[in-house]
Amino acid sequence: MANILVPFDFSANAIAALDQALLIADGSSISVEVVHILNFKAAHEYPADWNIDPHHVDLGLIEEKLDALVKERVKNCCETGAPQVSSVVKESVMINGGIINQMLLNKADLIVMGTHGATNALERFWGSNTSTMINHALFPILAVPPHWHPVKLKELVAAVTLKEAKECIPHIQHWSEWLKTSTELVTLTSVPAADQEHLDEALKNYPNVKGHLVAKVNDLPMWRNLVQFTADRKEALLMMFVHERTVFEKLFNYSITSRVADGIHIPLLAIPAKHK
Repeated sequence: MANILVPFDFSANAIAALDQALLIADGSSISVEVVHILNFKAAHEYPADWNIDPHHVDLGLIEEKLDALVKERVKNCCETGAPQVSSVVKESVMINGGIINQMLLNKADLIVMGTHGATNALERFWGSNTSTMINHALFPILAVPPHWHPVKLKELVAAVTLKEAKECIPHIQHWSEWLKTSTELVTLTSVPAADQEHLDEALKNYPNVKGHLVAKVNDLPMWRNLVQFTADRKEALLMMFVHERTVFEKLFNYSITSRVADGIHIPLLAIPAKHK
């Protein structure tokens, strides 16, 4: 059993996600498992100097490469006390299927994975592996964006609607304690003066949770407002709740959370909402 599962494909984005996971676990009792999903597509993307034949992959070599890199990142990131870290290579035709299978097997608390963002037209339509996992709304996922420099996270900024705030605050506090961060609740609104009373009511029993209303830039979609609001945070993550979507919605109505995952500049913690 691992507390954090890190899908790993040897890319720079995956290294950043691994480093962030290690910084979260550093000096705590949280354990980390790094899983590499091996399939024909992955075999084509290994560095050329590995001399890998995609039709006959040397599994032992890939395991050695993964183990060596994980040990290097642990040495580089962990100062307080190295967490329990393991690595495994699994074969699966579908990357996401392999990740889901390993998550169910180990019952981890959190998946930490890098995202490349929506880098081309096809990926904008179908979604990256990370945003697809978020849209499934099966597990908590910390999506680490491109060009993020992993740090000890100090702030958890939770974006919720006023309607869901009171119900969500206990879950927000749980993750804030788990990650050892401060807690800030934000709600985007077009009418701050009218909504302040509702926010105060939601927070009245939670003195340790800061909350404030953020005026929505009305000519921008909601997800861009959130990306813009968090752009300058350097030691924070954004937390959002994601609802399971139908196949039709996944194809034609990309969720706000997965849109944010493709554009945000800080890590995004996507938490599955309760199924109704």
